[in-house]
Amino acid sequence: MQPGPNSLHRLETWLAKALDWVAVSRLRRVVLILTVAVIAGLPGLGALPVTDRDEARFAQATKQMLETGDLIDIRFQDQPRWKKPVGIYWLQAASASLAGGVEASIWAYRVPSLLGAVLAALAVAWAVRPLVGQRAAILSALMLPTALLTMAEATIAKTDAVLLAFAVLALGAVVRSLPDMPRPSRLVAAALWAALGFAVLVKGPIVPAIAALALLALWLLAPVKPQIARLFPMVGLAVLVIVVAPWLVAIWHVSDGRFFAESVGQDLLGKVAQGQEKHWGPPGLYLALVWLTLWPWAAFIPLAAGWIWRERGTLALIVLIAWVVPFWLVLEVVPTKLPHYVLPLYPALLTALACWAASERTAAPSPALAWTSAGLVAVPGTVLALALIGLPIALESRVVWAAVPLAMLGALAGILAAKAAFSGARLAQIAASLVAALALGGGILQVGLPSLGTGFASPRIAAMVEPWRACASGPLVSAGYREPSLVFLTETGTRLALPAETARFLAEDEGALVVLERRWMERVSTHWETAPSLVERANLRYFNYNRGRFEDAVLLTSDDARWQPCAR
Repeated sequence: MQPGPNSLHRLETWLAKALDWVAVSRLRRVVLILTVAVIAGLPGLGALPVTDRDEARFAQATKQMLETGDLIDIRFQDQPRWKKPVGIYWLQAASASLAGGVEASIWAYRVPSLLGAVLAALAVAWAVRPLVGQRAAILSALMLPTALLTMAEATIAKTDAVLLAFAVLALGAVVRSLPDMPRPSRLVAAALWAALGFAVLVKGPIVPAIAALALLALWLLAPVKPQIARLFPMVGLAVLVIVVAPWLVAIWHVSDGRFFAESVGQDLLGKVAQGQEKHWGPPGLYLALVWLTLWPWAAFIPLAAGWIWRERGTLALIVLIAWVVPFWLVLEVVPTKLPHYVLPLYPALLTALACWAASERTAAPSPALAWTSAGLVAVPGTVLALALIGLPIALESRVVWAAVPLAMLGALAGILAAKAAFSGARLAQIAASLVAALALGGGILQVGLPSLGTGFASPRIAAMVEPWRACASGPLVSAGYREPSLVFLTETGTRLALPAETARFLAEDEGALVVLERRWMERVSTHWETAPSLVERANLRYFNYNRGRFEDAVLLTSDDARWQPCAR
């Protein structure tokens, strides 16, 4: 039986009462937000294999920190990794140390990202409550961890979910710099400055740049001007220096100043000058991607846009616009584009949508806007539901039955959210969207992607190689397949070589263990005259998602007698 308008409005009334019940108690608010954020962030934490390439590089560099005890110099194998500061590596190292050290699985390296997403959800309710009121603050705190991009970043061992938490705290500091807002205590202000310092240690000047542009916009637009003195800047700058300076001095000494040349001169300024690492995108790309990365909450943008425009002169909307628009325009102009770059702006954008949802001064949506909103929640939801069921069928010719109920629940919730958009039942749409996000986002991360064994080659290659390791005299050599996840899953000494180098390794050492993609066999066979007779010990077929094609890999050794014990 499909819900009619009356049942949706009854649900709307019940949800409004539930929000009022939660709003009167800090403990209830914390429990609700914490529960939703943890449910949103946990899927995939342990089930999803290590992904390439950024996550694998971060995790392997952290693993090497634990192996060497060097917490200053960041390296992937023997190559310096000086594009990003050290903060995320320290957090991952602390997490992995509690879960087995160098033997820890990838989930241990992902815990800081999960905690970052959870902290961001809790912090956004605190950050914007004086500005927008209790109900809108709660709604924004429920939306943030369940946006598709946040759920994905909470499951991956890299910087962005952690940076999101510090960005939210910086937003709270900007809010409290305004005269009409509660002034933070000296201790709270010091904590906010420390958070800004940790943001620098995690990803350089990104969060300070967002905050600086927001403050500049507020100076130009706000009826009341921000007052930095309310944040105890002298104490804050001292805290900032204490947090950031020791590592900056240490890495300057260790790298002879090259860290700053690479991280600022090559990485940061290089991304501003041109699209790096094949990540170029035209202006407007983030606006095009927001309908998916902010799903299911992007469906509220057409409904809320008119109200936000009419209310743009209020202090709350001025602050939120000042946080989002200036840096968003910068990102659209910069040629290097990746979907997660806009994540620190999403808390303010979602808060603006939450303000609209909590407002009593909104008109019923026009049919065109209702259709648009319904389509923006239902169509991506349906596509995600079909992908959850269909990808294992398409890639591996099998049905993952655990995915079916999650796909059905998510699709039905998306349809209910679409119906709520037509009736103007905003809270019902939020509730249905929450269910859709948790069912589909969580299902893809926990069940859908992990079930695609063909799509994650490194665990299968590592398993293929393992029985032969005892007979090998040196590290594994992987030629053609050069994904860093293979290093993380095997050993730091694993060599990611060019195909032509396999002949040299085999000629120099008959105990060499080589994985070679079959497509390279004919091309490099001319280099094997000096190599011993080769034996194909095993093979596998996989889908390389970075190349977008199926590949075959073979395990090669010499026919030396040393391999006989492992061949039995």
